[in-house]
Order: sequence, then C-alpha cells, then structure tokens
Amino acid sequence: MSKKSAARDIIGGIFGGLIVIWTGISFYLVMIKMITWSEWGAYFCLGLAALFLLNGIAWLFVPGLRRSFIGMLIPALFLGVVGIVPILGGGWNAWTTWWPLIIVAVGLVIIVSTIWGIASRRRKEDEAVK
Repeated sequence: MSKKSAARDIIGGIFGGLIVIWTGISFYLVMIKMITWSEWGAYFCLGLAALFLLNGIAWLFVPGLRRSFIGMLIPALFLGVVGIVPILGGGWNAWTTWWPLIIVAVGLVIIVSTIWGIASRRRKEDEAVK
C-alpha cells in the first residue's frame, strides 16, 4: 500500500466518522430544542459543508492528494449555500428569491479551480526547471 493510498484511507475514515458524529449532534440539538425540525436541514447542510472543507484542507497536507482539494470545495460550497440561505433568508421558502446564489457559487468554484490549476502547473514547471 502506498503512502498516498494509506493517507487517503485514514482521511476518508476520519471524514466518515465525523459525518456520523455530526448527524448525532444535529439530532441532539433538535431533541434539546436548540434548533427546530424545520431548521435542522439547514444546519445539517452547514455542518456537512464544514466537514467537506476540513476534509479538503486535510488533503492539502498530503502531497499526492493536493489536486483533490477542489473536489472537496465544490460540495462544501454547494452545501454551504443550501444551508445558509434558509437560515439567513427566513426559512426554506427563501429559495424562491435566493436561488441565484447557486449560480454565484458555481462561478466561484470555476474561478478558484482555474486559479488553483494555474498555480499547480506553475509549481510543477518550477520544480521541473530546478
């Protein structure tokens, strides 16, 4: 087993465990009435967005997995937007006016992935020159 594969397995296992933990915590928050069932989905999505972002950040520290960061950023942005709109906009009906934020999020992902790809190629070129 390669170091890259072992790192991916460890990070993936931790990520899966954190999703289960967040699920339990989010249900507990409803049970103790800190959030309502109508808010639960939004908060659950925000928690998942944070976990995807943490997973992507963890991948940044493993050299062979660095390019996969964007793969974690996309669901993090999507889930973040899905979760934050009902909280800031006043419920799930807020999507009737806030849905264009999905388009904005996709545009941000395109920009970030483009910049990330260019920076990655430059680093490889610089390493090849040395």
